[in-house]
Amino acid sequence: MRLFIIRHAEPELASGPDPPLTPRGREQAVSLACALRGLQLDRVVSSTMRRAVETAEPVAQALGVPFAQESALIEMDFGTLWPWGQEEQEAWNRITARWRAGDYAACCPHGESLLDVLNRVEPLAAQFLAEPCRHGAAIVAHAAVNGVPLPLLCPELRPELGQDLGHSYTGIWELEGDSGALRVLRRNDTAHLLHPE
Repeated sequence: MRLFIIRHAEPELASGPDPPLTPRGREQAVSLACALRGLQLDRVVSSTMRRAVETAEPVAQALGVPFAQESALIEMDFGTLWPWGQEEQEAWNRITARWRAGDYAACCPHGESLLDVLNRVEPLAAQFLAEPCRHGAAIVAHAAVNGVPLPLLCPELRPELGQDLGHSYTGIWELEGDSGALRVLRRNDTAHLLHPE
């Protein structure tokens, strides 16, 4: 089985909590769809948030496979850390340092912890592994959320849970193997973009 875990394309960050893609983001989504065209996959699944849906739909169309939205993949709730400024970035750095130290219950003020994200994403990751899948699937979600299934699915990444694995806009993580031992073939690959971040 092959599994592609992909971050959404560039969003209009000033447009509120569920923004659409920017014009550049729409170009990135098209580039992603072109890069994946010709692959044999069974389905494309995305977060229900607009930026993920607008990234995933062209991929599903290019592959000619079913497309589904999954609410468990929505972006992490950053609480009062949104919108980002210097003070919020410093608070985020303190929270993620606690995650790296193994304190997954460290929480964004009035938002979610890594443990909260684990609790909603882990059942979905288990479902992906349990369901019959002839070729594989693509998942389009968000940076903080994508950092959870990768260590859950890949034994080699388990020590990196809670760390910044690198998730560029439309960055592709490609995994391959059976349900017990997926391994990483590509990490955050953006070679398909004309102008990477």
